[in-house]
Amino acid sequence: MALSALAPAFERSRKTVVRKSTQVVLRLVPELRPVPGEQASNRTFYGVIAAILIAGLLGLLGINILLGNDAVRIRELKLEAIAINEEREAALLEVATLSTSEALAEKALSLGMVPSGSPDFLDVSIANEEAVAANPVKKPVKKDGQA
Repeated sequence: MALSALAPAFERSRKTVVRKSTQVVLRLVPELRPVPGEQASNRTFYGVIAAILIAGLLGLLGINILLGNDAVRIRELKLEAIAINEEREAALLEVATLSTSEALAEKALSLGMVPSGSPDFLDVSIANEEAVAANPVKKPVKKDGQA
């Protein structure tokens, strides 16, 4: 048998392979072909696009309004914080004024306290033994008679 006898079979199979290779072998979705008379019109397409655009603009407007309200609230809170800080500074100044030594002395005199005459000071430079000898401490006596 000669190979030339098989030539028409090779030619047929080559055409089949070329025809089949142009088609998709695996498909994930079915091939959709437009059916005449059932196509969406341009008016529908433009309507959907316009609806999406309007929804987006309304969303941006809502976000802008919320941010504006928050900005007003933040400004009010800053003004309130400044007022509270001023009150705090005024209270600290009043406390500092009332706690000066002159103010405390004046208040003590108004309450009936008298200033001390001459203050007595401890001299810690004296040795411990001399201080003990100068001021002997008496030990308490127990009931049994023992010291």
